[in-house]
Amino acid sequence: MTQTIQVKVMSKGKKIVVKDYLEGDEFDLSLQSLTSSTLPVKEIAAIKKGKKLDLSKNQISILPENFVWSMGHLVKLDLSANGLSELPDNFGNLSLLQHLDLFNNNLSSLPVGFFKLKLLKWLDLKENPLEYPGNEIVGLCRNDNECKTCALQVLDFMKKENANQEKQRQKELELKRAKKEALKKELERLEELENQEKRRIKQEEKAKEKAKRRAEFEKKKSQEQKEDCSQKSPSPTKSPSPRKSSSASPDLKTVSFVSALVLLIVAVSLAVILKPDLVNQQYAGLKGVTTEVFITVGEVFNPVFDTVNSQLQTHAPSIQRSIVATGELLQEMLVICRDTLKLGYELATQELKAFSTYIQKASF
Repeated sequence: MTQTIQVKVMSKGKKIVVKDYLEGDEFDLSLQSLTSSTLPVKEIAAIKKGKKLDLSKNQISILPENFVWSMGHLVKLDLSANGLSELPDNFGNLSLLQHLDLFNNNLSSLPVGFFKLKLLKWLDLKENPLEYPGNEIVGLCRNDNECKTCALQVLDFMKKENANQEKQRQKELELKRAKKEALKKELERLEELENQEKRRIKQEEKAKEKAKRRAEFEKKKSQEQKEDCSQKSPSPTKSPSPRKSSSASPDLKTVSFVSALVLLIVAVSLAVILKPDLVNQQYAGLKGVTTEVFITVGEVFNPVFDTVNSQLQTHAPSIQRSIVATGELLQEMLVICRDTLKLGYELATQELKAFSTYIQKASF
């Protein structure tokens, strides 16, 4: 395929066509005063036929960034007498390079990636202030054999340096991993200590809460025991007293009096049965009196029943909790009832005798 690319490049104020400097497969761009900024990298890379490039005796101090990945097809490169101060780190990516001339530059070291130039068979590093690798590795390179030896020795040195650096990197990585692992373990340890402290605080809080609840329970239980004791033991306000008995006595006497009236009514009823005429004459209003008596009895008994009912409702819990107090109360009530019945019986007997005497006098 015929190349039709004609690229013009400025050199010393004149325009040049890159194709015009191609002879066979070699570009001869030496003595063109090219610099890092005027070097036509793209134009040279576009012509794949040019596998050899001569850039000697120019002013290229640093290779452009796109030089290496654009010139990967080169097998020969001449950069002598340019004043190069360094080579890019990826210079070893020119993997097809077999012939390299770096004579008379300012190189103090070569990149370790140089070991990737596995096809390199010829290398000239004379007239460079090289410190890495040293002159014992580079040699004199006064003829082709010495330049070939230089290429082999430099590649071997760079391989070893790369291996050493790789080992160093591995050690650094292992050291970083160890530090990272140690840091991770330390963080885990601190986290575990923090968790233990949290658990301890939580347990203490639980213990305090439990002790608080227990104290409240004991306090409540103690109060209940005190209340039970106060309810079981007779107190002046709750236990039956002579004053209460005396206050209940008038009510019971009233009941006894009412009982006597009932007996009187029974006697009158008998008199009516025996002598109805006499009774009808002398006691015409007996029916009204009897009615009033029954009403009075009802008025007396209703409050008594209400009082007894309210007392039973009030003292029901006390009766359940204290059998002794209830027994004393019942005993007191039995005594009162006995006295009341006795009094009622005496009153009824007296009234009955008086009524009987009155009936006898009335019959005569």
